[in-house]
Amino acid sequence: MNRSRNARRQVFLTCPYGQVGGGMGSIMQYLADMGTDPSGRFEFARLESRGGGSIVLSPVHLAFAVLRIFVGAARGRLAVVHLNLAERGSVYRKGVLLYAARLAGVKVLLHLHAAQIIAFHQSLPRPGRALLRGMFRSADHVVVLGELWRRWVIDTFDVAPQAISVVNNGVPATPLPRVPRTDGEPFRLLFLGNLLERKGIADLLHALAMPTARDADLHLTVAGGGAVDTYKALADELGIGARVEFTGWLDQAAARRCVTKADALVLPAYDEGLPLVILEAMATGVPVVCTPVGAIPEVFTNRDSALFVTPGDRPALAEALIELSRDPALQAQLSSAGLGLYHRQFTMTAFAERIAALYATLVRPRADQVAQHPVMAEAGDDR
Repeated sequence: MNRSRNARRQVFLTCPYGQVGGGMGSIMQYLADMGTDPSGRFEFARLESRGGGSIVLSPVHLAFAVLRIFVGAARGRLAVVHLNLAERGSVYRKGVLLYAARLAGVKVLLHLHAAQIIAFHQSLPRPGRALLRGMFRSADHVVVLGELWRRWVIDTFDVAPQAISVVNNGVPATPLPRVPRTDGEPFRLLFLGNLLERKGIADLLHALAMPTARDADLHLTVAGGGAVDTYKALADELGIGARVEFTGWLDQAAARRCVTKADALVLPAYDEGLPLVILEAMATGVPVVCTPVGAIPEVFTNRDSALFVTPGDRPALAEALIELSRDPALQAQLSSAGLGLYHRQFTMTAFAERIAALYATLVRPRADQVAQHPVMAEAGDDR
């Protein structure tokens, strides 16, 4: 359906666009790049909440974001402020923006994607907990990545079940074909992400150094920023330096090329939300080895669409990598099932449609919200 620009309601997609890395900044960038939702009802606009430079300039970006909310509301086109919430400073910045939007009379969609939010909440002093509680109860609707966080928000903040929806992330289809492995080439493993202990990178290096894995023809590419020198030294110390390549941080285009050259993506993390890197691998038909944490076990099935290993179990991780490298049938199964699941559930179009349906419900009269919108009705079925 075509709508003129002036007829569309505007949505501010709020997150730190300027920061290096993936996460919701990438998803919001993908969404903003679409310009409008698939139906043409809403026009997407970026709202920078922090900036990618020095933290000292963060208050400047925040003040400008507040100003834009009030100006947008005064002009009458701003329908929804979509706030993406992570841990730490994000809570306080998004708290300011949430209450600014409420003061301006604009609807607020609070989108929780912080994998460590439960532990972070427990670490907060009483005023910090009160702020989070107020934010979740003041938002017009809350979006979470999986049932784990939905139950936590309901139980911790006493938010009504019908005010929360589970919405899976989405990523664009890859424009590049996979690069097949040549005869005699090692099985190509890829770790893609920030080099952090919670991502399981040390476990992965130790797994490759186990005697059984030393006899397997495996090569690992580690693509990501962070403590590169630390983990490179660990690989050398473990005697696997020649089998591990560290690329450092890569831009989006280079990261996608890395995915197309991989025979398997490995993410042995201890906590996650719904990692974009897994969805991007599946969109390319690359098999995934990961841990069943966060929303991962809610949407993927072990030995069907992904190969699961227990977090921290280095011998099991080594065995899984060896098995996959030697089993073409398992490789084909994971590739085919993952690609099919991506096309059914994780495209950007599917994500945009689900999110836009929530926007539409928020700007409707409240009396018919649940009755007319199946996403919210399903979310309210507290089974």
